[in-house]
Amino acid sequence: MLKIFTLLLLFASFLFANIGIVSLVEGKATILRNGQTLGANIGDKVENKDVISTQVNSKIKITFIDNTIVTIGKESSLNIEEYIFNTSTKEAKTELNVLKGAFHTITGEIGKVNPDKFKLKTKSASIGIRGTEFYGDENRIVCTQGRIIVLSNSVSVDVPSGNYINIFANQRPSVPLPLENSTLDNIIERLNTNNQSSNNGVDNFNNVPSSPLALEGSTLRTLDNLDNQNSWGNWNENLQSLQDDKNNAILNNSIQNGINSTDNNPAVAITDSSYVQSLMDSANSIQLSFSGTISSTELNPGETIDPSSFISLDIYLGGGSNSVAGNYNFSTNQLRNYSGTFVNSTVDKDGFFASDSSDSFIEGKYYGQNISSVGGIIKMQYPGGITTNGTFSATR
Repeated sequence: MLKIFTLLLLFASFLFANIGIVSLVEGKATILRNGQTLGANIGDKVENKDVISTQVNSKIKITFIDNTIVTIGKESSLNIEEYIFNTSTKEAKTELNVLKGAFHTITGEIGKVNPDKFKLKTKSASIGIRGTEFYGDENRIVCTQGRIIVLSNSVSVDVPSGNYINIFANQRPSVPLPLENSTLDNIIERLNTNNQSSNNGVDNFNNVPSSPLALEGSTLRTLDNLDNQNSWGNWNENLQSLQDDKNNAILNNSIQNGINSTDNNPAVAITDSSYVQSLMDSANSIQLSFSGTISSTELNPGETIDPSSFISLDIYLGGGSNSVAGNYNFSTNQLRNYSGTFVNSTVDKDGFFASDSSDSFIEGKYYGQNISSVGGIIKMQYPGGITTNGTFSATR
């Protein structure tokens, strides 16, 4: 009797531990399990509480026993907080946490049996599913199949297939917006591993008919070394920070030369006015916050701008009220000093205007696909009437 009981315990332990396998590795990946770091290879089993991580130019794909597929991209980490799937009792639960980096998820049987028990957490949102394929990045969550429920900053948003929402730190998310192909292109570029084969020498893995992963390419276009373009996201703060600095410099240069957009720098092209209008017409209000710099060519010989000079703007769109608020400070080494708080403003789909009590004002435009930055001209005026003209650029 004791032997039978022991065998049952061992069998139950095996079922609990065997929740999925590593079904693809490109580059180098590891599994942190019970304080021990293990190299990840195709065919390795994954367990609850495993933390799976990838290195530079690497990715790993996990196929769970219900055929849920999760891929994480380069320099990413996934924590399998809890996974239960019992075909006999229909008990099912999935809690995954993308700690950093890129991910791609296609839900399996759990999405059909018990969709309310599937949760994937990211840096700033929790995602529930309804038979779904989805992706996200630090600013957006996109649904490409089925529908998802996104909870961010205590606000729940239902996102149907073909739509995405913008998410913000310490702000309510946007309303669902129609998905455009260009929304995904920059993410694809950032997620290319540049690896030509897996570390196990298995070629054309996604084309093997017996593999569950072959389903991914059956109705979707295939790109070498890339997962499907409709299902990736990224939390790469360092890269985004560098891109913001680059955009700021390009914006300043473009504004100084009277250029509204640059063909070879789509990241700083003027925002599509129809997108801005959709935010303005939304029943829900969103707040977009920007910080940046001020430049001027009206300086004396030897005069330089103090590094502490800044401009800070909050643009409110939707909810029946569209406005701009903010403040600025501009000073130089020759004691030129301007500052002001913008109290009056007008906003439309093509740009905005704001002024302070001393007749200083800004006129700006929106840049980037999702208004990632703003820029324009600024007129700074002393209370006594002396003015200095300049330009400003600011990023979210």
